[in-house]
Amino acid sequence: MREEIEPRFAMRAIDIYGCSEAIGPGVSVECAESKDGPHIWEDHFYPEIVDPETGAVLPDGQTGELVITSLTKEACPIIRYRTRDLTQLLRGTARTMRRMQRIMGRSDDMLIIRGVNLFPSAIEEIVLKDERLAPHYFLEVRRPERLDELTVVV
Repeated sequence: MREEIEPRFAMRAIDIYGCSEAIGPGVSVECAESKDGPHIWEDHFYPEIVDPETGAVLPDGQTGELVITSLTKEACPIIRYRTRDLTQLLRGTARTMRRMQRIMGRSDDMLIIRGVNLFPSAIEEIVLKDERLAPHYFLEVRRPERLDELTVVV
């Protein structure tokens, strides 16, 4: 999408991550210089990555669920808010604050089809690569007998 937007509008597009429970857009923002993932504003948020199943805190560089604690929000602070977004925390590049990898999926939308873990975002990536297809789709999961069957309708 970025490759389509930038030349059409003669601009540089960046990713912005946010959630309305935290502060809305602005939890993290990608730097136009590096475009390598949004840097989290750690002066306002304390980010953690946890194992979605156990809640155990994972080290930087491991994939897990993003958990946010607000440090400056006064009226309605959030403490260890589970976003359900799967990502990694990485060292900063264009800023000193840590980056987060682009969201890879959600901890609550993973499908298990015939023993294979499948995130809808993986299917979306394939659909978006084919210019003959519209970027709108839905996943139809059925179990006619003992095994699940998945149909992607585009």
